[in-house]
Amino acid sequence: MLILFRQLRHQKRLFSTWTDTFDKYLIGAEPPVKDQHSKLLAKRNLIYNIEIQDVKPGYVSEYLSNAEKVLPDIHADNDIPVELYGQFHVQLGQLDRIYTIWRHSDGYSAVDKTLLQLNQIKGYGNFLEEQGKLLRKREQQLCYEFAFWPQYDDYYDGGIFELRSYSLKAGCLYEWANAWSKAVNLREKDAVMGLCSQIGDMYTVHHIWRYTDLEHRKTERDMSWQSGEWADLVIKTVPMIKNLQVNIMQPSIYSPLR
Repeated sequence: MLILFRQLRHQKRLFSTWTDTFDKYLIGAEPPVKDQHSKLLAKRNLIYNIEIQDVKPGYVSEYLSNAEKVLPDIHADNDIPVELYGQFHVQLGQLDRIYTIWRHSDGYSAVDKTLLQLNQIKGYGNFLEEQGKLLRKREQQLCYEFAFWPQYDDYYDGGIFELRSYSLKAGCLYEWANAWSKAVNLREKDAVMGLCSQIGDMYTVHHIWRYTDLEHRKTERDMSWQSGEWADLVIKTVPMIKNLQVNIMQPSIYSPLR
C-alpha cells in the first residue's frame, strides 16, 4: 500500500508540473508583484486618452474639418492640462476610423481637471453633439506608456503611421513587457510609442510605428526577421495574443505628430 501511495503521489507531481508548464506557455505567467501594473511598467505621470471614432462613410472630411476649428485651440490653451499628441485617419485597415490621442502630463488629476474645463468651454457641448451625428461608433481608452519604450525623435515630416492593437490574454502583461523591452531597440528608429489601456477595453496594447511608405515598412520588417532576437520575441508573444488589428494611418493636417 505504501509503495502504491508513493507512486500515485509521484504521478500527481509530474502531472502538476506538466500542467503548470503548459499554462505558462499558453497563457503567460506573471511574476508575483506587490504593486499595480501601471506603477511598475509606466512612464511616470503620463496618461494618454485615445479617442476612437468610426465615422459614417463619406463624412470623414467634414469630421476633420469641424475638429480643426476646435482641437488646436484646446491644445494651445495653457489653462487646460492636456495636449493634442496626434490625430490620424485610417487609410488601410479599419476604414473611416479616426484616432485622436491626447496626453496628460500630470496623471489622473490632469484628466479630472481637463474634463471639468472642457465642459466650461462655450459651445464645446454643441461641437460634440454635431460631431456625434457623423459617427457610427466611438470609444475611449485611458492608457499609460510603457517605461521601456525608446524615446521617439521626430526626425522627418511625412510618411505613414502603423497602429498595431493587440488584445492580450489576462495575466500576460509582465511577460509581454519583458519580451518587448529586450527587442524593441532593434527597431528603435521606427518605434513611436507603446501604450497599454487602463480604462476602456482592458488588456489592450497599442504599438505605433512610422515609415516613409509601405515599401519602407516591408523593408524594415524584413530586416527585423533577420535577427534571431526578433524571432524569439514573436515566439514568446504570439501565445499571449487573443486578437491583433493593424491599421495604416495618415496624420491630420493639424496633428502635432505628423
